[in-house]
Amino acid sequence: MTPTHHTPLDTPESFRQRARYVVAIVALAVVGLFVLWTTRQAVLLVFLGVSIGVLFYRASAWLAEKTGAPRGWMLALVVLLVLGGFVGAAYFGGPRVASEAQGLMEQAPELLETARERLGLPESALSVPSAIGNVGGQLLGWFSTVAGIVSGLLVVLIVAIYTAASPEVYTAAVVRLFDEEHQPFVRDMLHDMGRVLMAWIKGVAIAVAALGLMGVVGLTAIGLPAALALAAFAAALTVIPTFGPFIGWAPAVVVGFAQGTTTGLWTLALAVAAQQVEGSLITPKVQGDLIKVGPAFIVAGQIVLGGLAGFLGILLVVPILGVARILVERLYIGPFVKGEPADPDNADDPVPVSNREPTVT
Repeated sequence: MTPTHHTPLDTPESFRQRARYVVAIVALAVVGLFVLWTTRQAVLLVFLGVSIGVLFYRASAWLAEKTGAPRGWMLALVVLLVLGGFVGAAYFGGPRVASEAQGLMEQAPELLETARERLGLPESALSVPSAIGNVGGQLLGWFSTVAGIVSGLLVVLIVAIYTAASPEVYTAAVVRLFDEEHQPFVRDMLHDMGRVLMAWIKGVAIAVAALGLMGVVGLTAIGLPAALALAAFAAALTVIPTFGPFIGWAPAVVVGFAQGTTTGLWTLALAVAAQQVEGSLITPKVQGDLIKVGPAFIVAGQIVLGGLAGFLGILLVVPILGVARILVERLYIGPFVKGEPADPDNADDPVPVSNREPTVT
């Protein structure tokens, strides 16, 4: 009897359809990962824009509720206030900060040497290797040029405005990718992601403003030269988790010890007090339990995302890990480890899905 040889065309049609489906999914996944890798900086800019858009939306909705005015008008007011605040700060304080920063850069070798001698450190202990400048340029990426900074800020602002103007459009677009049975669950998960982004951006904004004001008042009272520039640098570096505060206050401490041991100790005490206020008061009160990410995960995330995406990866590591935690808890730990049903009505959040504000993540 002649053996029968089966060819791929002899397989059932259902099997061939599933095979084509699997191949298409794998191909799309590969293409998607390649696109994400090549456009990772732009993707993170969009992520930052969405985070700020959530803040714009919540602020405009709150104002509309309190005043009774249309939310579109309140959104325009919020955007104008934010832009006006940045432009006003740059116009009135920018020249002074730039002048003080230039003076510090010119005096940096002398200040470092004086502080080193006063602290009794070995030679070159406070010197800055030239390699650090190259590493900094690589981390900043396109933000190392003025054109890159301007284009990046424009992308973030445009995404934030569009997100805040019509969040329900983008939320509905994501929800429609799933079947009707799971759409409430997806909408509920998007709401949780929006809460995480809102908590992060609000905590960062309050921390920068509070520490900037605390730094200006404290450094001026101590009598440090270029107090405004030093305080602005310390406040700006607060946005970087874990390492940012240490790097931000380092110039002020060096300048303080260059002025005198007592002045340096007062500056160091101010830096420690500022970080205690931020770490023990501002961040826990504002973010609460929404962003429950351990310090070790943050450091590991900074190393990985910093190597992949540079400065933006380091800056956005906390909200990215916060969103990832929600995905892991809702998609894996809840149903597979704890055996919880994927039902928004049984979630910890008592707000029904139908009454929730539209959010986009």
